[in-house]
Amino acid sequence: MTLEQRLQEAVAGSALAESLSAALARFVERRSQDAAARELSDDAARGLARALATRPRAADFLSHRPRFLERVAALTPASLAEREQELAADCEALSSEDLEASLDALRLRRREEVVFAACIDLSGLATFEAVSDFLSVLAETTTQCALRLALESLASHSGADGFCVIGMGKIAGREFTYHSDLDLIFLHRGGPESVDRASRIGQRLIAYLTTMTGAGIAYAVDTRLRPSGQQGMLVTSLEGFERYQTDKAQTWEHLAMLRARPIAGGIAAAEAALARVRQQIFARVEPPWEFLKGLRARVEEERAEQSEDRVALKAGAGGLMDVDFLAGGGLLELGTDAFPTYPSVRAMLEACVEGERVQRLLQDYHLLRVVEARARWVAGRSIETLSAKDPQLPAIAELVEPGWSAAALLERIAESRERIRRAYLAVVEANTIRALAA
Repeated sequence: MTLEQRLQEAVAGSALAESLSAALARFVERRSQDAAARELSDDAARGLARALATRPRAADFLSHRPRFLERVAALTPASLAEREQELAADCEALSSEDLEASLDALRLRRREEVVFAACIDLSGLATFEAVSDFLSVLAETTTQCALRLALESLASHSGADGFCVIGMGKIAGREFTYHSDLDLIFLHRGGPESVDRASRIGQRLIAYLTTMTGAGIAYAVDTRLRPSGQQGMLVTSLEGFERYQTDKAQTWEHLAMLRARPIAGGIAAAEAALARVRQQIFARVEPPWEFLKGLRARVEEERAEQSEDRVALKAGAGGLMDVDFLAGGGLLELGTDAFPTYPSVRAMLEACVEGERVQRLLQDYHLLRVVEARARWVAGRSIETLSAKDPQLPAIAELVEPGWSAAALLERIAESRERIRRAYLAVVEANTIRALAA
């Protein structure tokens, strides 16, 4: 059986069959004679076929990468974990002496590894959580590589320990998915005399991640969560950061700070600073639910593009943000002596309250995360809503669960969102996260 036949057989009878035929021409032309084409397992063929059917541009990209098919042919449930262990070593081959080549290499690496993750994700060989963890480590190591290049280019070889990169949100909790942005803040050790150097490192790091080259960009970067937001300095001293968070920061900033983790540079110093901030916040914050209820309502009103034909997966009522607020609000209310190493929404919520109701809530949250990830993969960009009229909706449904129709997907989403909103309202009305234990 030819490579084309193997891949078409893998999606035969599904909503992906027609789109795969349109995507395969260039890939099959270039790769059908590869030895690995005859070694694909059924699982590997299914993952590759589903990935190519829903992202035709990936097929063209991979047609020029002969070793990729070998990697897919060798897929096992352990493949992601094995590659994850190797990612950090990729930095060793990069040099600021040939900066353009190094930046292109970072971007090509990111593109190939994301498609590799998608293949194993859509094959069913790895859990969604394992894929999310891998994509997070990919983003972390890319940031570490870019920081190393920035330090080299500025002749700041000794500056790595003094410059700290803090990942916020999804990267902190290792919940990255396709087309997630890097939410970062930058801290430095030292006094006013080191601000200029630290600022130049931060600026160079952002440029190395976001500048468009012939290979695209590495990641979009958002630094608006830094102290004082866009009006504040790009880089803050560790001491200034601690003072701001404990003396001036508002409750929403405390909420954001719970989902913070050092990912590059002076990690030990930054971890200690974050631990001190959390300890002080937990000691003084009263139940935050009245404030969070108002904040959540404003976010919903301003960002939720909800209508009869459009589902706001993230900001809408019963969306992902309801559970995000419950997890963060729960920790602000109760605190914890054992803060999660990776502050994912699941880990934060389970640190606050246990029981079947919490696990059912997390199952619904998981479904929405999977839907969001699959929709982003198909769209090729970051999205927060799902349109019932989207011609790609049947493909998204098939990626979420083989055999599901678009109507079945929308029904499951609606059921999950209704349960999530009920749980959210139960907490804010009772003014305690413990309502989920009832």
